[in-house]
Amino acid sequence: MIKKVFLVFIFGFITGLFCQLKKYRVEFEKWPQMKFKNVRILVGKGPLSNQGFAGAELKDMENTIIIFPDISEGTIFTNEDQGYGSVKTDLKIYYLDKNFNIIKCEIMKKEKGISQAPKNTFIAVEGLP
Repeated sequence: MIKKVFLVFIFGFITGLFCQLKKYRVEFEKWPQMKFKNVRILVGKGPLSNQGFAGAELKDMENTIIIFPDISEGTIFTNEDQGYGSVKTDLKIYYLDKNFNIIKCEIMKKEKGISQAPKNTFIAVEGLP
């Protein structure tokens, strides 16, 4: 009995360690993107939407905008470290409705900023302020 409890404890401990490990960050070069002269537009869809600018170096954030399609009301954006690293500078985020009207814009502070998508949000766009 004690042996089983010990094995369950060890299994739980090892599983917990793996869950706490830093998540694999996808470099921006591997994202779907569009490039225009000095501007890079990244498309943050699927698992990439969870990463965003987290863990990016400041030089990689320069002249870069991320578009997050298919965003719904209540979606939370954060600059806190969720396993990919924190966001190293303030970000500006715009929320747009299905007609591309801006319905909210705000600055999220580096490392601790949080923003929530308002009602009727369809797309979010992030970049340096």
